[in-house]
Amino acid sequence: MKNKKVITLIMAVAASGSSVYAATLPTSEVDAYILAMNTMSPITAKYTIQYKQAVEQKCNTALSVEQLNSKAFTNVVQAMVSSETVDRMGLDAAGGSLQDTLSVIGKNVKCSDLNAPFKALLDDKDFTRKHQHLSKVLHTWDEVVSQSKP
Repeated sequence: MKNKKVITLIMAVAASGSSVYAATLPTSEVDAYILAMNTMSPITAKYTIQYKQAVEQKCNTALSVEQLNSKAFTNVVQAMVSSETVDRMGLDAAGGSLQDTLSVIGKNVKCSDLNAPFKALLDDKDFTRKHQHLSKVLHTWDEVVSQSKP
């Protein structure tokens, strides 16, 4: 049941976008970070807000800027950004890349591992088969990030 709530939250935030942050003054370091991100990369900010809210709601915690800026968190956000791009460009014949990505992420939010949803995307055979182009992008991203310094 909790996974359904997380998926619903992710979908609701996706529909509303990130314009809420643009209209308010930051009240914390995290808010300032997201506001700055929204100025430079609104799509990344939108998905950062989504994943942040999903984790915070499920885990009853507040994420720090360090956590938002971690490789693990960034992997999940990048998967959402890439999925939207693939959909917008019509690169996967099956379509629905973003919807399927959000579903897998929502089902795999783990309090002990911010990277769990990204790993789930990489390991999901049905997802890989249905979204071959996106899956290749995500596996390449994982390979590059895995080889970078901690």
